[in-house]
Amino acid sequence: MATPRDLVLHVQRAPRGRTDKWGLTLKVRWGQNVDRLTELAPLSRGFATWIPCEKLTLDLGYFGAFAGIETADEWENATFTRGIIYFRMQPFRHLGLRALIEPHDKVDITVIVARGSIFGTRFPSDVERRITAPSVGAQVRYTPSTTTDLWLGAVASPNGSDGNRDWEAIIDFIAQWSSKGWTLFFNGDYQFSPTGPLTGLAVSKQWVVSLGGSVDITDHWSVGGRGEYFGALAGAQPGTVFTVTGTVRYKPVEYLIISLEPRAEFARNDVYYGRPFVTDPVTGDAIPSLNQDWFFGFWIGMTARIGN
Repeated sequence: MATPRDLVLHVQRAPRGRTDKWGLTLKVRWGQNVDRLTELAPLSRGFATWIPCEKLTLDLGYFGAFAGIETADEWENATFTRGIIYFRMQPFRHLGLRALIEPHDKVDITVIVARGSIFGTRFPSDVERRITAPSVGAQVRYTPSTTTDLWLGAVASPNGSDGNRDWEAIIDFIAQWSSKGWTLFFNGDYQFSPTGPLTGLAVSKQWVVSLGGSVDITDHWSVGGRGEYFGALAGAQPGTVFTVTGTVRYKPVEYLIISLEPRAEFARNDVYYGRPFVTDPVTGDAIPSLNQDWFFGFWIGMTARIGN
């Protein structure tokens, strides 16, 4: 879920065009549960950029993952809260080297070599010391017209179940159409591990499709929405999940965004907390039980950002 109160600071000395050969990006974020979005909180992103030639850009450091249409900067997304595709399927960040190759005006190729798993996170402590192979990934972006962008990418890494031998991968496809204040997107992901479970999970395969978009009504008001379907192997928690989210945004000034958002989720299994309360056997406290297969929530969010 998105954090209810965030303050974001961006400091950037990025290359302008191709005349500058180097750059530095630093993005810092504070807010509730911000450590769910970055392992190095409050650092959100931090990397150095070098452009050795016109068609090649190299980034070294802690950078955002290319998988997925949604980002950690929720004001760039169609909705305030991020989807199940973002939190359950996609990496947030990578620590390593990224290369952007531009062989054609309509084609970009991104290649990464990074630490950690396909989820962009460290491996569990009991297997981390046995894994020396890095994560590797590549993405191709094709822009057939000024209103259409297509991305196809994949990231692979050891899954941690047998040292460096058993590997897992995520395949990510994005299509986006945008023109004159409106945006429509489709994002589909498939994760699989041929041998052993996915890192940190009990399943070896899972998939999500996400469809959404946004419309700018005025310079200050916009609306957005997203629907998702998540699936995993039979018997896995949470099994299958369908989510629907709608967002109304008001931007009184450029760097302040206020969001109003209802969100509903429906699952095959009882994966949501509800009444009656039960007694925790360890603490003795009264806690809600997992006895609902649906959820509805309402968010009022405010994000302040400084910089780019």
